[in-house]
Amino acid sequence: MSLINLKSSNEEIINSHFLDLCCDEYTEPLIRGGQSNADLALHNLDISNYSKLRNNVYPKSKRGSSYLSAYIRHGLIDLKEVWKYVERFKYEDKTKYRDELLWQEFSRHLYAIVGKKSNNYLNYSINSAHSKNIDTQKMNCIKTIKKELEETGYMVNQTRMWFASHFSLRDRNDWNGYENYMFKHLVDGSRFANRLGWQWVMGGQTGKLYGFAQSQVKNRAPKLCQECTLQYNCPIQTWPDETIYQPISQKLDFEIAEKFGPTNIIDSGEQPEVVWLTGESLGDDDPALKNNSELPVVFVFDELLLSKLKLSSKRINFLLDTLREISHKKDLSVFIDDPKFILKGQKFAVTYACVPKYRDITSLIKPAIEFPSRRLAEPISFYPKSYSSWKKKIKLSV
Repeated sequence: MSLINLKSSNEEIINSHFLDLCCDEYTEPLIRGGQSNADLALHNLDISNYSKLRNNVYPKSKRGSSYLSAYIRHGLIDLKEVWKYVERFKYEDKTKYRDELLWQEFSRHLYAIVGKKSNNYLNYSINSAHSKNIDTQKMNCIKTIKKELEETGYMVNQTRMWFASHFSLRDRNDWNGYENYMFKHLVDGSRFANRLGWQWVMGGQTGKLYGFAQSQVKNRAPKLCQECTLQYNCPIQTWPDETIYQPISQKLDFEIAEKFGPTNIIDSGEQPEVVWLTGESLGDDDPALKNNSELPVVFVFDELLLSKLKLSSKRINFLLDTLREISHKKDLSVFIDDPKFILKGQKFAVTYACVPKYRDITSLIKPAIEFPSRRLAEPISFYPKSYSSWKKKIKLSV
């Protein structure tokens, strides 16, 4: 058992406990963790002209990004909270922004259903001609995207699509590897949103590709083209090669509704002694935390899982900032170990997380009290083949 001392600096903690578990040397993220930073980011949220600015890339001053994604991903800000907050903005900006929030919720619903199967093509298999002789290292757009990701842990939505399109439709040797690279470095990295984004871009979900070509860079980040040695000999002057899609029939051998966890509090009758926080729900408004405010709290970095994932130190930095702030308000113990070992024999309260690892743990160690996940839309009982079909059938929780 390894207990982390949050009084130490992030760099000391990472060098002591995470040096062999990260894919990079110590790097601080653009977006800092912590409830106070999340609250400030929401308070300062301004989506004026979002509908026009949301696809801008460079210069950064022209971007329409809200930079809330990391806080939403880790439950420091609730999707419903953001939905309500943007009510005061103009209809066109509010509608476009809320559509992004809904897409986040859709990705969570879909991941709850398919889980690790999202590593494979979802609804369509892809057969596309492989473009050869593209020296990505000379492409200023791709180089700049990678540099920003590795240095800051952040990418705007447009560059995420560019990167995914390029490495799934032009360089198809290992789309999973490239998706995993993005997942490692993104401070808001999640298997649900990140992987679904790749599926959507390359057509694995819809059967329609999102093409990436020089024209988009010229429109959204003109300076990248102007300063590129390949400006007049660009290898992506046209759309990706023709792609053939074949439908796939998903075999879902389970009751879909069960994958979303409880819709009401599940109380075993035993009095909880501790609150277990997961990486999916680290905010002050986490239901288990909020309803058991007097109890000590535990968080566990899963050592075996981290040894496989090799996340960026930027992500660990964000989590440590968040946990340190919690420790100023609660009696918090942070471990790097096997969660099952730490939780065994403990009577704990927890908020359900729609991820395979959570289900693996709680299938062996039952919570004393389990709270439902906080949702923007109520759980579904069908397999959604597309965002549009899902959107037509859902019932919002706001």
